[in-house]
Amino acid sequence: MSYSLILFDLDGTLTNSEPGITGCAALALKKMGFPVPPQETLRKFIGPPLWSSFVNYCGLTEEQAEQAVLLYRETYNVTGAFQNAPYPGIPELLEELKQKKISLAVATSKPENIALPVLDYFHLTPYFDFISAPDENEHSSNKDELIRSALNARHVPAEQAVMVGDTRFDAAGAREAGTQFIGVLYGFGTQEEMEHEGASVFAKDIPTLKALLLQ
Repeated sequence: MSYSLILFDLDGTLTNSEPGITGCAALALKKMGFPVPPQETLRKFIGPPLWSSFVNYCGLTEEQAEQAVLLYRETYNVTGAFQNAPYPGIPELLEELKQKKISLAVATSKPENIALPVLDYFHLTPYFDFISAPDENEHSSNKDELIRSALNARHVPAEQAVMVGDTRFDAAGAREAGTQFIGVLYGFGTQEEMEHEGASVFAKDIPTLKALLLQ
């Protein structure tokens, strides 16, 4: 089908942000004297809100998580956010979609004050008509709320839009907001996790994603 609006997740979908996110999470835990979990666990920080990741994956209390987030941002906001890169082929895909006059948006759980500089740094901002991201002080940012914000801003019915993402949070958000969903398998989630949230369409790589979006 053709789409009036295509929404993209940021981390794990547009860019490979693993080095900066996992490195800064590990550093924050070290500074607080907590054990650093294996890389497999640290990779789970990519996608959901940061505060909840410290609680859910590292066993920190809510108060400890607040401190961990502050320590994380001391490094991430300065250097870690840019230890990152667009996946090969993403700029070209966005360029082709824009040439087709398709409206594009970003729906990310990354705080707006970081998401915008990252998109600017990698020259991706001009491709997007709307960027939906939470305030940095929000503890949770449901992906369905971010998707609905973009739908409302672009005046597009949910059934005419598709969310492209790599985690169960993206799949669940699309389901709850009523949009279509394409799960990318080159990111940080798994097909099984996304299927559990109702996903059924997947792209193993950028060329496959391009074919699905332009079919």
